[in-house]
Amino acid sequence: MKRWAKWIILLALFIMSIVNFADKSITGLAGIHIMKDLDLTSTQFGIVASSFFWLFSIAGIIGGALSDRLGTGKLLAIMAIIWTIAQSMVLFVSSLPLLIVSRVLLGAGEGAFSATAVSHISKWFKPESRAFAISIINFGNVVGIAVTAPIMVFLISSYGWKQAFFISGICSFLWLIAWLWLGRLRPDDSFEEEGSSQENKQEKNVKEVWRALKSPIFILTILVAFIAYSIIVFGLTFNPAYLIKVKGLTEQQAANVIAISGLMGALLGIFLAFCSDRLYKKTQSLWTSRILFTGICVILAGSFYALYPLVNGYGSIIIILSLVNALVVTINTLNPALVISLLPERRGVMAGSYYGIMSSAGIVAPLIFGELIQTFGTNPAGGYDVSIYGMSVAMVIAAILVFLFGRPKKRVSAENDHKIVNL
Repeated sequence: MKRWAKWIILLALFIMSIVNFADKSITGLAGIHIMKDLDLTSTQFGIVASSFFWLFSIAGIIGGALSDRLGTGKLLAIMAIIWTIAQSMVLFVSSLPLLIVSRVLLGAGEGAFSATAVSHISKWFKPESRAFAISIINFGNVVGIAVTAPIMVFLISSYGWKQAFFISGICSFLWLIAWLWLGRLRPDDSFEEEGSSQENKQEKNVKEVWRALKSPIFILTILVAFIAYSIIVFGLTFNPAYLIKVKGLTEQQAANVIAISGLMGALLGIFLAFCSDRLYKKTQSLWTSRILFTGICVILAGSFYALYPLVNGYGSIIIILSLVNALVVTINTLNPALVISLLPERRGVMAGSYYGIMSSAGIVAPLIFGELIQTFGTNPAGGYDVSIYGMSVAMVIAAILVFLFGRPKKRVSAENDHKIVNL
């Protein structure tokens, strides 16, 4: 296989990752128009936001099993088809139930994307270069929000929110056409065999998996991930309206804030992840480089997020959101590495459990946010602020719990699966 093939595959998955997060964020960007057009309350809009995640976690688990049977390439094509249908059908939505159906379908189609994309790219890149490849796919998530936000706002304001959804569906369809050729490419056999060997290992040691899932480290990591994902969900669904209704920004200004803070946060997050890697190489300590490092990021994220309702200047808002985004990105980068290190030979189960529980925040959080905003009625700022402060306090409490109970009593396997490191 020619050396350029793996980079073409990586580029294709990077683009699909952009489309993936653009599909998630478009509902929040069009939130005001959707609520006005369909005459929805904040609580009902919270249900719309939550509905995306109703099958998201389950689809991730089922999708992982299907990828073993169908192959990751075929499953990615199936997902692109589902995205196309779900986004295109919004063009005919005229009521709340139909909008919910489209979001549930999209969530079901996107639930397995992260795990499938990571699994597919792992067949193309050697172990020593996979982290970089996976980081590129993850960066596509940020680009999906940052770069497409101004574009989507332009489409929504110029052509209507339904047409913007439809255009998003066309993007998925165009990707599918390209993948019908790219998906036929095959990596070197050695990478395929390595994946098969790993899958065979995952059939053993159920007791060890259960022991790892019950460990304080895993529980605290999941708690932190759940709260951090709630911040992401708020950013995707309610933050655009918050910037417009409470902060007084125009739609285009709000989109620019989201774009700039997203990109700045992503770049700073890459730097912080690099610092964690360097710290790990120097100390060989998962406690210092992963757990303690993440705990510090968590407490800083909560502290900075608490400042968000207090700032109003365009530049100040960008700075605060950039810092929060960077810290949340770092948390979501280091947590999976930590979880996998608990039981490297069962990394698929550990990662699947982590992502499944974490993403369930998408079901609960929007309902709580919507109800709080609705409760404050004529004072919408109160509901938004309470939601933000609630997540800030939860982050700080989670960080304290990590500092107190996150240090394990024994050493565990390192991320390279071959040596023991100090915690």
